[in-house]
Amino acid sequence: MNDTAPPKAASPAPAPAPDHDALIERWWNDHFPGSPVAQSTAAWNHAFAAKEELKRRLANPQGQEN
Repeated sequence: MNDTAPPKAASPAPAPAPDHDALIERWWNDHFPGSPVAQSTAAWNHAFAAKEELKRRLANPQGQEN
């Protein structure tokens, strides 16, 4: 038995979960306002709904209902 062995290093803390909503919103605001999509209400609404669905899916990757 070796009582002089150095203690094992603690495993690093897990990285914080990415803030998907903030990243998606920043991307949206960088690309969509003032774009051709913004000139059509139907296109804007469709793209906006898809963005919100992406955020829901990333928040719940297993597809389970909350």
